[in-house]
Amino acid sequence: MVMELSIGLPDGLLMSAGDGTELTLYEADHTTVRRRINCSVLEGARIADIVWSHKLSAVIAAVPDKNQLFRWDPYTDALQEYGGTGEPGRRDGKIAQAKFAATVSITEAGDGKLWLVDKDSSALRYIAIDTDRPDGDPHVVTVIGRHGAGYQDGPAADAKLARPEDLQILYDGSVVVADTGNDAIRHLDPSAGEVFTIYGGPDQDGDDLDEDVVLQAPARVTVADSHLWVEDANGRHLLEPRYV
Repeated sequence: MVMELSIGLPDGLLMSAGDGTELTLYEADHTTVRRRINCSVLEGARIADIVWSHKLSAVIAAVPDKNQLFRWDPYTDALQEYGGTGEPGRRDGKIAQAKFAATVSITEAGDGKLWLVDKDSSALRYIAIDTDRPDGDPHVVTVIGRHGAGYQDGPAADAKLARPEDLQILYDGSVVVADTGNDAIRHLDPSAGEVFTIYGGPDQDGDDLDEDVVLQAPARVTVADSHLWVEDANGRHLLEPRYV
């Protein structure tokens, strides 16, 4: 599933990742090119997702083929390594020493945390940023996926995912994940630390979704107009609004 990635930036600018191999900065009209960002540091690797971090005043790009995160800010105008050693794995702690395994989706919560999913380690994680420190002192924390891939609800410390591909933050601050390998949409309440399945799962019977659609490898979740949409191998589906 291929899609163009774009985010709004301060001052009415727009940044687009195009086909995932280049970054372009546009004016407010979304058509006039301000400048193109040099992405040679990626060595041809594809950008899977981008997000503007208000705490860092920078764009963070997820590059799964390099198992790293990259950073661009308007002051240096350079795309630089930001997180990960480049070796695949799941290691928490300081951002430079952390390990990632194919980060494919990243988004910012209202409190400034950057939530992400690592497909190859089947993990939901976040980056905490301390604005009282000069560099933000970013730390990586794994919330789901500490015990490998699988399918398990319950306390986040014990819960399991299987090769997730997307996540979204809901209006109440909770997190929904496209749990691709389990054919499911999962929900995390960070305050309660509990994980449960909204729709689908290995034992789904076809009655979970409107129109009796059985989820098959959901790859995208989107929040729009107080509704939650999911895209999977069967198309695009609207979930019940009570979950948003």
